[in-house]
Amino acid sequence: MKGTPAVLGIDVGTQGVKAGLFTLNGDYKISYKKYHTNFPHPGWAEQQAQDWWSALKEAVRECVSVAPDITIQGICASSTSSTVLCVDREGAPLAPAIMWMDMRASQEAREISEIDDPILRYSGGEVSAEWMIPKTLWIKRNRPELYKQSYKIVEQLDWLNYRLTGRWVASQCNATCKWGYSSKDGGWKRNFYTAAGLDDFYEKWPTEVIPMGEFIGPLTKQASEDLSLDEGIPVFQGGIDAYAAMIGLGVVKEGQIAVIMGTSFVHLALSRKPYFQKGMWGPYPDAVFKDMWVLEGGQTSCASIVNWVTNEMAREYGDDSIKAHQELIEEARELGPGANGLISLDMWQGNRTPFRDPLITGVIAGLTLNTNRAAVYRSLMESVAYGTRSIVDIFKRNGYQINGLVACGGPTQNKLWLQIISDVLQIPITINKFTEAGILGGAILASVGLGWFNSIEESAKHFVEAGNIVFPNKEVAGEYGFYYQCYLDLYRSIKPVLHRVYNYRSGSGRLSP
Repeated sequence: MKGTPAVLGIDVGTQGVKAGLFTLNGDYKISYKKYHTNFPHPGWAEQQAQDWWSALKEAVRECVSVAPDITIQGICASSTSSTVLCVDREGAPLAPAIMWMDMRASQEAREISEIDDPILRYSGGEVSAEWMIPKTLWIKRNRPELYKQSYKIVEQLDWLNYRLTGRWVASQCNATCKWGYSSKDGGWKRNFYTAAGLDDFYEKWPTEVIPMGEFIGPLTKQASEDLSLDEGIPVFQGGIDAYAAMIGLGVVKEGQIAVIMGTSFVHLALSRKPYFQKGMWGPYPDAVFKDMWVLEGGQTSCASIVNWVTNEMAREYGDDSIKAHQELIEEARELGPGANGLISLDMWQGNRTPFRDPLITGVIAGLTLNTNRAAVYRSLMESVAYGTRSIVDIFKRNGYQINGLVACGGPTQNKLWLQIISDVLQIPITINKFTEAGILGGAILASVGLGWFNSIEESAKHFVEAGNIVFPNKEVAGEYGFYYQCYLDLYRSIKPVLHRVYNYRSGSGRLSP
């Protein structure tokens, strides 16, 4: 075998694909390719699956071309969840993929959440409109011909692994967290799916479940040609992109919360015991590590709404979004907590946790003729920080001991935003030296699958190195505490109005819950 051994981590996210090659001595090569999201109706979001594969081909080929002295020995991919796709027997997409952020299955989610089944205790007593079960039911009800034509209804990761290996398998991570699978209850509970209107789920879904880091199969000849890789490279099971990033952040034991910051924010923590808590997702059994539980919170709209400000209010910079953000950051830095009296809600595409409200939308309150773009920019950053605090407070109220946050993603480049989040939470935030945690998590899983390390913890210790720590400013704790309470009060007071508007615009004719 020629060249330095390396592993390939793949992260298929909301806005594009990242591919990364990693060697044991710490060398790496990264490539990133974008694709497009369509928003055909309020609350809907779709992508074309072939765009994922085209972007992946470009990213992997680019990595390989700049690293000719490297030999890839293992591959592991992670992706968004639940991004749902209908395919035929050859794996060809039959319709656009329904993105994770798509809320069209809100009614189905409410009905499924009313089923009297103990399996729901692993998801805070409810399912989300984002998840695999309500989306599959929505397709069955609203696209019956598509449902009938579909050989399989799969997640983005399932389709990617099929394209890599030719096998239809599910990740234990995805199945446990978003599909109602539970290793503690014997796996698939057929009675629950029948009650949900999916008595044929076992035929429609890929139901062979493989844990993260375990072998799926060798890279097929077709995939090797597409990606310019050697045929037969072992492919190992990944999981939800945020969960792979948690591993890539080195959050592999109790006490820390991994915050994956991007279009959305995801908050993940591990525990030796289950915390059954309303308003959160989980506790998920064995989703990453056997005999450990995962606690999860999430915000749907984060970097996306801050980017909105630059797109709409800093147009003089054209396509130079970096320069636009830099200018707005400096303007917003001059303002104190509260952004000159603006209070915003970060729920532009609904709320994941703790309110579990798919019908809520965004709000910017307190506007006056003196309001400028810097105040709007800062207010939206603060709103995301308040949303994060509302999640972390649930962890705390249920007795989970938090030693600190470890964060990754694009917003970590915004030092003002990180300081605001730390100040609102009054918790230190660690930023590791290598920040592309999603692809690093995939590389760690592949390295364990290959036997380079005995465990995920051992591999993470080798690859992950802590960097800077952002400490909270205690002098602004009281002021941010006041505005945080205003954020909560604003949500409660405006919720009925925004529900009515959402239902009116969507033409549902249904009363708000």
